[in-house]
Amino acid sequence: MKCVEAKRMINRFVEKKLSWQELEQFLQHVEHCDDCMDELDIYYTMNKAFDLLDTGSHQNYNFKKMLDEELHAARRAVIMHRTSLLLRDIFFAGLAILALLGLYFLFIH
Repeated sequence: MKCVEAKRMINRFVEKKLSWQELEQFLQHVEHCDDCMDELDIYYTMNKAFDLLDTGSHQNYNFKKMLDEELHAARRAVIMHRTSLLLRDIFFAGLAILALLGLYFLFIH
């Protein structure tokens, strides 16, 4: 992924509107690109600060920590999604093998 694409996705990442594939590509890019991570950090901080101002909350917030936690949660979600797809594929492969074995024993023996 190029920086231009990643920077276009920042807003949708913050709003949690990326597809699983987009999210995975975005995370891989920003983890290795300091420029895009800096831009994400700035946009995230501004977005969260405005949201908190709208709620009337005037506490001190660690936006960097909040972003790190959100990135960590997104990484875990991608891993869980990929794991569920793999388990689904294994399950259906197992069903196919059982069906083939059933047909084999039904018609051969």
